[in-house]
Amino acid sequence: MYVLTAQNMKKAEEKANEAGLSYFTMMERAGNACGDVISGFDKNSKVVILCGKGKNGGDGLVIAARLWQNGFRNVFVVLVHGEITDGLCLEMYDNMVRYPVVVTDFNKEKETAEYHIGTADVVVDAVFGIGFKGELADSSAKAVALANENKSAYKYAVDIPSGLAADGTYNGQLYFNADETLSMIAYKPVHVIKPAAIFCGKTTVIDIGIDEKYVAEFAENYTVLTADEASENIRKRMYNDHKGTYGKVLTVCGSRNMPGCVYLCNQAAVEIGAGLVISAFPECIYSAVTPKMNEPVLLPLENNDDGRISRLACKKLADKMADASVIAIGCGLGVDSDTKQLVRFIVESAACPVILDADALNCISKNSDILKNAKCDILITPHPGEMARLTGETVAEIEKNRVAVATEFAKEYGVTVLLKGANTVIADKDGRVAVNATGNPSMARGGSGDVLTGIIAGLVPQTEDVYSAACTGAYIHGATGDAVVEKYGILSATPTRMVQNINS
Repeated sequence: MYVLTAQNMKKAEEKANEAGLSYFTMMERAGNACGDVISGFDKNSKVVILCGKGKNGGDGLVIAARLWQNGFRNVFVVLVHGEITDGLCLEMYDNMVRYPVVVTDFNKEKETAEYHIGTADVVVDAVFGIGFKGELADSSAKAVALANENKSAYKYAVDIPSGLAADGTYNGQLYFNADETLSMIAYKPVHVIKPAAIFCGKTTVIDIGIDEKYVAEFAENYTVLTADEASENIRKRMYNDHKGTYGKVLTVCGSRNMPGCVYLCNQAAVEIGAGLVISAFPECIYSAVTPKMNEPVLLPLENNDDGRISRLACKKLADKMADASVIAIGCGLGVDSDTKQLVRFIVESAACPVILDADALNCISKNSDILKNAKCDILITPHPGEMARLTGETVAEIEKNRVAVATEFAKEYGVTVLLKGANTVIADKDGRVAVNATGNPSMARGGSGDVLTGIIAGLVPQTEDVYSAACTGAYIHGATGDAVVEKYGILSATPTRMVQNINS
């Protein structure tokens, strides 16, 4: 899904207008489509629409009329800034008043307006749109605060929640606390850049009939994966498929101090549908690993005195690598001369895609040029600290320019980069870039990255390429974290529970 800034969204609309799509039609389509989404509620629900003076307010007026057309009879419009003055909005107002929608002026009938907002089942924020900058003040601040205080109402924002800026700038000011944001035509940066994106709730993109070529012309250099796109990326299963169809995943994980990552990574690959998972780990953790590992084939390897996989295991690994569809290495691996040699051996000799995570990245951090020696597709999955070690930049510099850092590294080293964190960035050597909008702070704990690595490894044989697997895996990983939080709460959304709920 495309992402457009406020300025470029206006340019796309201008292009569509020049091609014959009037602004009146755009507003009418936008409001009608939003009204149809909101019509999923019980028709007896009390719906209160907060309308501003601008085009966002015009959308709200169309929504009110549409709800009445769809059978809603408890529809109330609150004019937050008083009388409508915008020409296009006045046309929409004249259309709306043909229906017995109750209209209240917030400034002239404050008590009545406050009552309606406080007793609403659904509140729709159509006060400010993508042109908003600064802070809410006066009547808009009061109306938004009242809406937020109504904890029982489901809250929709039209395009963006009032109080937030379209570019994703967030300063902790007052904003409309949306459960769902209905974004016209495409995502805006605010819908994907956290923490602002959190306050948009679920974002639903509304199609108003603007030709895709005008949207694509002005889109940002990154896209955002949607649930439908993630689903479409995974190859459909056929009746005569067999386990070989969905690949052999070889994972190289674990050490004496970190045996749990072996389960998390491998089981995630199993749960996401890998045909066969082969788990290589140091034999000293065999008794810790085996009780949980039912589906994977076990490949215990020689370990060194520190409980890490020994360099002597390279020959045994080579036999399995020859038949693998994808190799994932690094989770809990540890860093020493043995594991450094092991990582280098795999990078330089593998014929199938290789995923480097965690300690595999630390093993090459002082010699990133090893990546240029690979004969296969490489995916690296660093968090900001690991990326800082790979690039020599500070974490602050990484976080400030996430898209640029990931893009430049991918092109320089010929790899695909998945830079973890709020707004995970995926970039490949061909210039494709995506930002993931799923996930939440509960996932900031040890083991979450192991789950992600397993998910992506399991998806590589089921998708078109490593980039598609990384994008799809990041989306599923975050969506799983969101589902687990809803089920168990933010403090109890553990990586183990994520593995158990990957397909929920």
